[in-house]
Parts: sequence; structure tokens; C-alpha cells
Amino acid sequence: MLLVSVVIIAKNEEKNIASCIRTAKQVATEVIVADSGSTDATVEIARMEGAKVVSIAWSGYGNARNTAAEIAENEWILAVDADEKVTAALVSEINKIENPNSKTVYGFIRQNYYYRKRIRFAGNFGRDKVYRLYNKREVSWDKAPVHEVLIGDNLEKKLIKGYLEHYTVNEWSESETKIVNYARLNAKKYFESSKKATFIKRFLSPIVGFLVPYLFHLGFLDGKAGFLVCYSNAKCTWLKYKYLHEMGK
Repeated sequence: MLLVSVVIIAKNEEKNIASCIRTAKQVATEVIVADSGSTDATVEIARMEGAKVVSIAWSGYGNARNTAAEIAENEWILAVDADEKVTAALVSEINKIENPNSKTVYGFIRQNYYYRKRIRFAGNFGRDKVYRLYNKREVSWDKAPVHEVLIGDNLEKKLIKGYLEHYTVNEWSESETKIVNYARLNAKKYFESSKKATFIKRFLSPIVGFLVPYLFHLGFLDGKAGFLVCYSNAKCTWLKYKYLHEMGK
């Protein structure tokens, strides 16, 4: 059985952090919370739940995950976000892994919930797979400010059964905050990669970003929550290129 350290990145997650840590303990010999300046009770709750808390200066998701992984006692790391829960099904599958290759990165399904409703169709929300279990001797996260990926030499990806539960937002104000934050981070990532905010990107991409998941991926079958997921995706796309255009000027 693998000896696993669960690494959680968090900021102002007092509503989620306790349940995240409790479910992570099912599979971990230690839980590390990398906190980037919470002003609520996140740190206090994490410590009460038995997690090891490390305070970090924020420099992107990839860097945050790497910083926390470096202090972990175990070589095998399971990266989890504060609004996610490790399920018993995933614990069972991880416990079945024997003699793993240190260059193998393990992935699994992530079930997404939006306004407490599971999204089954809308865009990537309904067919989401994430790769989060890896050996830190061979694998690390890239330095992208957002949408970070695991990197290393000659890596093999392997999907296992089981899943994470991801509780994204429960109210619209929370959604708005996340949309703006992700749009700014993506704009920065694109700017640093010398990408341009063309007319098509600025004005047509948001339309496509709504219609494809809503109509072609059957997001309308998810009801109101499906519509809001697709609308949020379109708005984030529009803001992303708006900010990139402003940075280019």
C-alpha cells in the first residue's frame, strides 16, 4: 500500500477545509495545507483537524503545490483543492496500487457540483478527469499561474477508478469572484506566452464558449445549473481576452 501525503492549497476556505481534510485522512498518513494568507478561520480549523499548515506567498497554483510537496514526508503526493472531497471509492483504488513506477502519474474522474447540483453534461464539468497522484522525486507541477500540469521525463499517465467530489460554488457572488480571478490569471498566462487578444478571440470565443457546452455537450439537460456553468465559462472567456487586450496596450 502506498504511503501518501495529501497536499491541499487554500485561502479563505473555512466553509470547506474541515470536510476536505477529514476525507483526505482516509488515504493519507499526513495532510498538509498550504495557506496563502487566509483572513478567515481556515488556518485554525485546519490545525484543529490535525493538518500540518504551512504559510506561503502566492506565486501561482503550480508553485504552491510544489512548495507544499517539498515538505511532505512521503514521496507519493495526492494534490487536492480545498473545495474537493476524497471519496471512499477513490481511497479503495489508491490502496490497491502495488509496486508503482515512480514515473507513473495517476488520474481519476472528478465529479463537479455547481450550486450543490452534480453537473453531468455541461462542457468539461461533465467529463472531467484530473491527474493528481504522483511521486515527487520524478514529477512536479509546472510554474503556470493557473491550469497547472504535472511535468517530468518519460512520464506515463494511468487512469484508475474512483473519483473526487468537487463543490465549486454555492452562491452567485462566489462564482463572480472566481470568474474574475481565473480570467486575470489566464490573461497573465497568455500574456507571458506572447498570445494576442484578436478580434475573434475577444468577441467570438465567448459565444462559442457558451454554445458548445450548452448545446453540443447537452448542458441544457443540467437545468439552471447547466446554464449558469456555460454562462460562467463564456463570461470568464470574455474577461480573459479583455484583460489580455488591456495588458497588450
